[in-house]
Amino acid sequence: MSLTTLTPDQAVLLLTLGLALIYLELNRPGWIIPGALGLLATLLAAAALLHDGINTVAAVLCTTAAALLALGLRRSVPNTVAAAATLALTLGLTRLNPAMHAAVAAPCGLLIGAGTTLLTGIARRARRNKGLD
Repeated sequence: MSLTTLTPDQAVLLLTLGLALIYLELNRPGWIIPGALGLLATLLAAAALLHDGINTVAAVLCTTAAALLALGLRRSVPNTVAAAATLALTLGLTRLNPAMHAAVAAPCGLLIGAGTTLLTGIARRARRNKGLD
């Protein structure tokens, strides 16, 4: 399978799978294989999406959402910020490419946003319990 045969829907599914594998590696450090496969899948998906061309506004929405979700790693953010980031990611993914189907992109955006928020909350609680925060 080459990058030219991946549809935008398949690329977003591959991106979601890659991020899930990276999250698994971050939760279970030392397994190596999920992280390596996740990084490979994420890079292939990004290359496929860039090959087909992307909507600049949608890319900015996705980048802003990623920045807001990452901000939750450093400091406590209100739930409304996490919800706004998830919504921005979902909208960004559905508008990323004209050939993208919302029925595929929306659940992927919700899964990535909600999963990131959940895992960030668990990590913050663990750091607080260990006295690192």
